[in-house]
Amino acid sequence: MDGNEGPWLSGFDDEQRGLLEDLHGEPPARFAICEETEGSEDSRVLGWGLAFDDEAVVVPTNGGLPNPFSGIKAALRLYGMVHPVQLVWVDPPDGRQLT
Repeated sequence: MDGNEGPWLSGFDDEQRGLLEDLHGEPPARFAICEETEGSEDSRVLGWGLAFDDEAVVVPTNGGLPNPFSGIKAALRLYGMVHPVQLVWVDPPDGRQLT
């Protein structure tokens, strides 16, 4: 381990971390899609997501099923059709270019 893994890996021992990273290459980065509200602190989370190198999966907070997307931009476009939205990183993508 190089010490740059996301906080989600901190609960695993070295062998488990190695296994998880080998399964997918880079661990996914967690994010939220939030409704943007002007001048208000009442914005809400519309969905929680995992960003992989070549796709994103978003679980809506309204109880809907997880939705796969070709990337974060595609998820933002869809959610942005109903509400002005913003992306909030829970785990930084560590310099990766996620689409």
